[in-house]
Amino acid sequence: MKLFKTSQTAPDAEIHADLVETLFDTTHTLVTGILSGVMVPVIAWLSTNNPNYFLLVAILVAAGAYRLRVLWTHDAAPIRRRRQEADRWERRYAIGAISFMTLLGVSVAILFNYHHGEMISYYGVIILTGVVGNLASRNAARPNIVFWQVMGACMPLAALLIVNFPPWYWGVSAFLFFGAISVFRTTKILHGHLESALRNGADAMRQRQKFSIALNSMTHGLCMGDSTLIISVMNRRIVEFFGIVAAATPIRLEALAHAIGRSGGMDEAAAASFAAQWKEHAAMPRANVFTYEIGRRFFDFHCERGVNGAFITVVEDVTEKETARREIERIAHFDDLTGLPNRYQLQQALAQDLERLTAQGLQAALLAIDLDRFKEVNDTLGHVIGDALLAQVGERLARCAPAPNLVARLGGDEYCVLIRASENAPNAAEVANGVLAEMRRPFLLDGHRVTIGASIGVAIAPADGDTPSALLKCSDVALYQAKARARGSVAYFAPAMQEAMERRREIEEDLRQAVAKDELAIHYQPIVDSRRGVIIALEALLRWRHPRRGLVSPGVFVPIAEDTGLIVEIGAWVLRRACIDAMAWPAHVRVAVNLAPLQFQQPDLVAHLAAVLRETGLPPTRLELEITESAFISHSADIEAKLTGLAALGIRLALDDFGTGYSSLSYLNRFPVNKVKIDQAFSRQANESPKTQAIIGAISTLAGDLGLDLVAEGVETHDQLAFMASKNIFLIQGYLYSKPKPIEELAPLLENWRDAPRLSAA
Repeated sequence: MKLFKTSQTAPDAEIHADLVETLFDTTHTLVTGILSGVMVPVIAWLSTNNPNYFLLVAILVAAGAYRLRVLWTHDAAPIRRRRQEADRWERRYAIGAISFMTLLGVSVAILFNYHHGEMISYYGVIILTGVVGNLASRNAARPNIVFWQVMGACMPLAALLIVNFPPWYWGVSAFLFFGAISVFRTTKILHGHLESALRNGADAMRQRQKFSIALNSMTHGLCMGDSTLIISVMNRRIVEFFGIVAAATPIRLEALAHAIGRSGGMDEAAAASFAAQWKEHAAMPRANVFTYEIGRRFFDFHCERGVNGAFITVVEDVTEKETARREIERIAHFDDLTGLPNRYQLQQALAQDLERLTAQGLQAALLAIDLDRFKEVNDTLGHVIGDALLAQVGERLARCAPAPNLVARLGGDEYCVLIRASENAPNAAEVANGVLAEMRRPFLLDGHRVTIGASIGVAIAPADGDTPSALLKCSDVALYQAKARARGSVAYFAPAMQEAMERRREIEEDLRQAVAKDELAIHYQPIVDSRRGVIIALEALLRWRHPRRGLVSPGVFVPIAEDTGLIVEIGAWVLRRACIDAMAWPAHVRVAVNLAPLQFQQPDLVAHLAAVLRETGLPPTRLELEITESAFISHSADIEAKLTGLAALGIRLALDDFGTGYSSLSYLNRFPVNKVKIDQAFSRQANESPKTQAIIGAISTLAGDLGLDLVAEGVETHDQLAFMASKNIFLIQGYLYSKPKPIEELAPLLENWRDAPRLSAA
């Protein structure tokens, strides 16, 4: 039987160290055993005065002293060092224990051998058996030591009885032998229980350590408690999350919540509210989550009930997720450029207000606002200035309609103002007039002084619309009417506007079908040199005969084509068709084609015109392009290059409707214009209005000085013709000579031009 183990695994080494430590934990029984053992030779010495027994006393005292010294040295050594050197301490303990018990056994055997008939021998046997019986409990940690202690204590007497005494004494030997075996077996049993307890304790400790490591390594905070909301487990992350002093558990949930609240800068009321909310959710029978902002950070508290009413709360830092969610929500509800509510939030506010208005019998107003000349600012000064303008517009609108009214940006240069119903709310007219005044006031943008304006459409809720979409639609319809009337005006929705819009949409759809089916036509109106009665040019005028509506006025469908962009496709067709038709006319007759502002925006305009002339064979000098001043204003960035390119091709350029709109004289100076056409409104007033006569005279003088051809449009009477001649205006276009005619009626007109009014007749 090995007394000591030579190699052990780490867990076994820990258990071994624990077992060795228990050998030194029974100081009082050790001292009692030493004193009891020494009493055997002491009693013998005192009874017999035999000096040999005194020698045994001295030897046992020395052995006992050694054991006590080992005990005290062990207790003085650091616990960590003792555990690391458990084998050495076990050996030292075993040497003292086995030596002492062997000396005790020898002493009892000597005493019994010489005094077996005397009382002192029985004292020795009784003390021996008592000390041996105590070994099982004192040294159960190391059965091997007990075995050799029992052998050393009992075997000397047992052997003596067999060798020196009659068989009647052998029963005592048997008693000693079986008693020794019983003590050893009892020791083994106790050792098993002790080792099992230590192993279970070690396992539990390791589990607790693992649990503690796992608990404190969590990225989430965790606290657990019982049905009375007393927290018994709380991990380190809770302390780190909220910067609180680590609280000893158990602690009441309410106390922890107040500590967290104070650490997060809450006042007592807010901390109490937070604590109450946490307690409420922790007591709920089902799993639930609530989010709370603490110290400018956001946390999710996941609460769940356990067995017997216990509760668990897992705390997660969701600041980034919550910030991202709020940013997404802000983007979803607010315009990024101006910070104003967007269309989505406006519709939500409208839905809430309309429900309240219907219930309370109140009214509200919705203003749809569109900026005038914003595109010009954006095109000429750039998008950066344009964005700055939009932002300042938002600020001014917010001042015009402060809370509880709502100002929203729908996109581009479109805004809305919701005037909410309240006792002191301003009426729609006041707000609209205030907005117009603010929009007319100049904006200062990065050193640029910008003047714009606005048009406003107003719809009243719930009379004009009782749903958000219906009200928005009505305000848009009113806005369209305001823009159609004049810039800087306000229009209030009326049902007739909606009907007009429906008709417009129908016309737009029919126009698309007409373009696809090639149902459009061109009529031509002569431009005549009144001095000779000779046609010098024919202007191509677009016409549309609708299958059901009949002849649709260009004043109706051309603006629709311009708004929808169809004018580009239609204009290209007109240009090509007119050039083809002109090839059949006399060589001195030019063809004049109107060029819409949207066509002028096309980047390949010059190349396209060159290709049309090349394909149709029309000489460039026989083509005149009539351009209105609005094309110059809207697209001044590249207009000079385009006009120069057209002039380089040999195409003649005419400035149409001169005298209306902006009528900037700088255009005549900057651009290569060949002809100016006086708007027909002047021709009609030529004989009645002295001011009109003065204007016409000034235009004629200017054209003469600049070497420009001058055409008077809309001349219908001989008196008008005579007046134009008096102002040296001889190129005439109007019903006096001819209405616009289709190509079928044009050929005879060109071949048999007779009875044309001449100046002599006028």
